Amino acid sequence: MKKIIIFLLLLLIVMNTSVFAEDNQTWYERTLHKTKELASDISESSNKALEQTKVYSAEKLDELNKNTEDIAQKTKKLASEISDSTKEVYEDSKEYTDEVIHDIQTDDITFEAFYKESSSIGWIVVAVVTVISVVALVYSGGTATPLVSSIGTWLGSSFMGLNGIAATNAGLALLGGGSIASGGFGIIGGTVLLTGVLTFGTEIIVDYTVSKVIDEYSYSQFSENSKNMITLPLPKNTSGSESYENTISILEDIDNEIPISSELTQATILKAIKALKIKDAGIELDEKAKKESLFALLYFISNNYIEAKKHAKASISLAKEAKVKYTLPSYILATSALYDDIFKYSTLADNLEYSLLEEPENPIIPLLLSIHLDRMMYRFGDKMVDENSLNRVFTIVSTDSLKDLRLQNYIIVLSRYLIRLKLEQQKISSLAKTDNKTIKNSPKTLLSIKKSFESYKKLLIGSHSIIEALEQIKVEEDEKEIEAKKQINTFKELTVQYANDRTRLQGLIKDLERYQASLSVDENIQVNEVIDTEDKNIYLYIGLAIVFIVLIGFLITRRKEEV
Repeated sequence: MKKIIIFLLLLLIVMNTSVFAEDNQTWYERTLHKTKELASDISESSNKALEQTKVYSAEKLDELNKNTEDIAQKTKKLASEISDSTKEVYEDSKEYTDEVIHDIQTDDITFEAFYKESSSIGWIVVAVVTVISVVALVYSGGTATPLVSSIGTWLGSSFMGLNGIAATNAGLALLGGGSIASGGFGIIGGTVLLTGVLTFGTEIIVDYTVSKVIDEYSYSQFSENSKNMITLPLPKNTSGSESYENTISILEDIDNEIPISSELTQATILKAIKALKIKDAGIELDEKAKKESLFALLYFISNNYIEAKKHAKASISLAKEAKVKYTLPSYILATSALYDDIFKYSTLADNLEYSLLEEPENPIIPLLLSIHLDRMMYRFGDKMVDENSLNRVFTIVSTDSLKDLRLQNYIIVLSRYLIRLKLEQQKISSLAKTDNKTIKNSPKTLLSIKKSFESYKKLLIGSHSIIEALEQIKVEEDEKEIEAKKQINTFKELTVQYANDRTRLQGLIKDLERYQASLSVDENIQVNEVIDTEDKNIYLYIGLAIVFIVLIGFLITRRKEEV
């Protein structure tokens, strides 16, 4: 029984196991199928994710590349800027260092090097002494009118800080009184003609038919007349070679209250030049250049312009070799060359330009301008300078670097235009209205005044340019500047008056033209005979001179043959 029961139990177990196996197999198959489906989904999602990742990564990689290139460009630009800035700082540092080394090792041959005794002493004092010492000579010809005096006083006080009669005389000297007094106009004097220039009028004060105006150049005469012109100050700086310092020591004995052209002062200057000729051993190039400039300066002050020019050239050559500035000798060269028989003013102007623009802080530039212009005015007589020369000077002083002194410089240049306008006006008036038949009937007279009228028109154009430049200068509303505006208006009115006088002058020329056209044949023949006689006399003198030279040559040759 037990065996049957056990057998039945085993049979039951086997049957259940079989059913379970079948169910388990079905579950397994379902699970496997689902797993495959899930795996397929995962694989598909993974592939999609991978593709998306690839696309995203590619986009980001492109963006990263672009950003990298941009960063690289910006980095290069920044590096370049840093490099340029570094280079600029280096160059500035190098330039500053070179300047410091230059200041330590060399001396520029400048006005400062000769006139600035120390940082506490102004140069202007030196200029004041120089101008005051000459004005007594300039203004011995008359008394200035109140209007002219006010112009002189304004310029003398604004530039030199003077007062009263000292300011008036100094200002009038800067306006060209010295050049007028030395221009060959006889007894009329500097003040009389300058008064005529600055007050306007049509009356004849310079009669070209009587007063012999200089039209032929003579160095000795020019040099002599220059004693009445303002000149360069004596040097004050004592630093230099042994002979330089000894020379300055001698010059210190000069009495500043005595005119610089006096015999006593000139004797002391010649003594100083003699001391300067002593040779110095072992001095540097810049010291040699400074010594040559002192020679040039002293010769200039003593009216020996040939030697002044020679030493100025030597100083410039040495200064260039030493690589230092040479404003002082350049100025002396530009001004001394005006004493040459023949010169090209454009070359002189180049030297003048260098001397002023390379030292724009030089406070005595207005004085230098007047000294140069005074001597220029003299050479108008023989036509070595003309209106174009004045235009060049105005161009130089119009440079931005000299803007702080524009007011004084423009007025000083303008005064020379007005002086020339007055002289051309006087020439036309006196020659056209003369009662001297020989002069009035001469075709040369008519030609001369026509040329003067052309110059007159050119001078008016230059004057108008300066007036326009003066009106553009902005001035403060203080007492000095209000006075400056007043003087600018005075010069403007003068220029307008000279412009309006063109009609009258042109009428005088036409009157003379009609008069000469109406002359009889006999009168023309007489005039031409006078002119021809003068020309024939010249040829006669030349012929006699040639005969004399040939005779002397013959006698010398004969004498040698006898020996």
